[in-house]
Amino acid sequence: MIEFWTLAIAAVTALACALSGTFLVLKREALVSEGLAHAVLPGIVIAFALTGNRTSPLLLVGAAAMGLVMILAVQAIRRTGVVDATASLGVVFPALFSVGVLLTSLELAGTHFHADCIIEGNLALAPLDRLELGGRDLGPRAFWSVSAALLLVGCFLLLLFKELKLLTFDGELASSLGFRPGRVHVAWLAVVSFTVVASFEAAGSILVVALMIAPAASAVLWVNDVRHVLGLAAVLALASAFAGHHLGLVMDIAPAGPMATSAGALFLVSLALAPRGILVKGRARRRALAQLEVDLVSARLKPGEPRDCDVVRGELGWSPRRFGAAVARAVSGSMLVHDAGSGTLSLSAGQAEG
Repeated sequence: MIEFWTLAIAAVTALACALSGTFLVLKREALVSEGLAHAVLPGIVIAFALTGNRTSPLLLVGAAAMGLVMILAVQAIRRTGVVDATASLGVVFPALFSVGVLLTSLELAGTHFHADCIIEGNLALAPLDRLELGGRDLGPRAFWSVSAALLLVGCFLLLLFKELKLLTFDGELASSLGFRPGRVHVAWLAVVSFTVVASFEAAGSILVVALMIAPAASAVLWVNDVRHVLGLAAVLALASAFAGHHLGLVMDIAPAGPMATSAGALFLVSLALAPRGILVKGRARRRALAQLEVDLVSARLKPGEPRDCDVVRGELGWSPRRFGAAVARAVSGSMLVHDAGSGTLSLSAGQAEG
C-alpha cells in the first residue's frame, strides 16, 4: 500500500507542477519556479518556530506568504526600470533563501527540521504522514495537499485560460482590451507559489523545479497549440513520475532523483527528435544550405552559354569537393547539365526556358 500511495503522490505532484509550470515556460519565466522553490524557506522556518509542529497548516500559509513576498518584491524592482525581471529575481530569491538557511541554523538547531528537507524532500516516506478526520484515516497528508493545489491550478486554467494565453503572448494587447495583465500575472504566480509549497514537503524543491520546467519545455518542442502543450506536458510529467518510481524501486533508492532524471531524459530526447529539435532543424538547415549552393552555381550561368567548371568554381571561391557536391545535386535535380568531356556546365532546358 505504501508503494501505491508513493506513486499516487508522485502522479498528482507531476500533474500539478507540469500544468502550473507550462505558462512559466511559455512566458520565459522558468526561473520563477526555482525562485519560489527556495524563497519560501523563511516562511516555513518562521511558521515552524512558532508552532513547533511540522504538520501545522501554518507552514503552508507562511510559505505561501513568503512566495507572495518574493513575487511582489521582484515586480517592484522590475518596475524601477533599473534591472529586468530576471536580474531582480536573481537578487531576491537567493537573499530570501539565505535568510531561511540562517534562521534554520540559529533558531532550529538541534531539531529534525533542516534545509535539506526542503531541497531534497522525502517522497518515499510521505505516505507515512497520514491525514485523519473524525478518527478515519483518509490517506497521506501530502496526497491531499497536492491534490488541492492541482484542483486550484485546474480551476484557474478553466476560468482564466484566455486571459493567461493573451497575457503570455501579448501583454500590451491584453491591456488595450481592458484586461489587467499585471493582476492576472500576480494571481497566477500566487497559484504557482501555492503549488510549489504544497508539493515540496514530499517532493523537495529539486524535483518540483524539474517537473515544472522539463515536461513543459519538452512539450513546446513537439506541438504549437497551448492546449496541446498543456496536455502533452501533463503526459510527459506522468511518464517521468512512473519511470522514476520504477527506477527507484529497481535501484532501491528514493524516487525523487530518478523522477527528475527521467524528466531530464525525456527533454533530451525531445530536444533531439522533436519537430523543433536540433536534429530536425539541423537537417532543414543543411537542405537549405545545399539548395543555396545550387542556386549560387546556377546564377553564374546564362541560357545557352556553357561555362568552364574551373572558371565558375574560381569565381565562387569554393573547394573542388564543395563545388562538385553542389554540381552533382544540381544535375540530379535536372537544373544543370554537366558535360564531363569538355568540363563545362550549362543550364538545363527547363531552367533556360524559365
